Amino acid sequence: MQPVAYRKAVKDYFTEFIMLFAAVTLGFFAENLREYYDERRLEKQLMRSMVSDLNRNEELLTAQQTALLARKVACDSLSYFFNQSDLRRYGAELYQYGRRIGYYAGEYPLSSRSLDQLKNNGMFSFISKDIIADSLSNYDNLKTQYEQRIKWYFEDVKKVQDENKYIYDTRVFEKASVYTNAYLFIILKPEGNPQLLTYDKEKLQKYYNSFYYLKKNTETQLRTVTDLIKSTRIVKELIIREYTLDNESN
Repeated sequence: MQPVAYRKAVKDYFTEFIMLFAAVTLGFFAENLREYYDERRLEKQLMRSMVSDLNRNEELLTAQQTALLARKVACDSLSYFFNQSDLRRYGAELYQYGRRIGYYAGEYPLSSRSLDQLKNNGMFSFISKDIIADSLSNYDNLKTQYEQRIKWYFEDVKKVQDENKYIYDTRVFEKASVYTNAYLFIILKPEGNPQLLTYDKEKLQKYYNSFYYLKKNTETQLRTVTDLIKSTRIVKELIIREYTLDNESN
């Protein structure tokens, strides 16, 4: 009788071991599955936030593009009048476009909340789609390059702005301004034919060189901004397609 009881006891222990092992294994898989779904939900939330940032960046970059185009037109126009045989005949035009090339406008800092969260919190590993991770990494590099270059660009704007003080009478600028509020104003063409503060050839040549380089830099920035707008749209459309956010992001 004892051997039978012993055999039953071994069988019972083995059965309990199998059941315990199965329970632990299933619990392990269940926990992993839960973590997987939690990560995918978080990933989708991050991508939804990323689309919002990209939409905002597209708006800001489009505004920057408009401002750059306006400055390019001003630079081209000022260059045209500076190359006329008698500058004294075109005082109003020189004042109008001279002021516009020195107008600071704005740097339009881009939204980076979602990208910063991914980078600073080590959450790039949550992105399950390699094509998205690679696209966001490339976009971040382009964005960083743009932000650095636009700062250098506005250093050139500031330089021309400083030189304007020695070329133009600021009282003429003031009279040709219409303020829409305490901070915003519209630049108008001055009345009459106001004269420059100096017609010294050496000083005017130095000034011409400065706004010529600003003109070329503006053209470079326009290409950079146009490329970044294109990249912003491509990345946004890729995220929307890969995560089926088209209905949710509207």
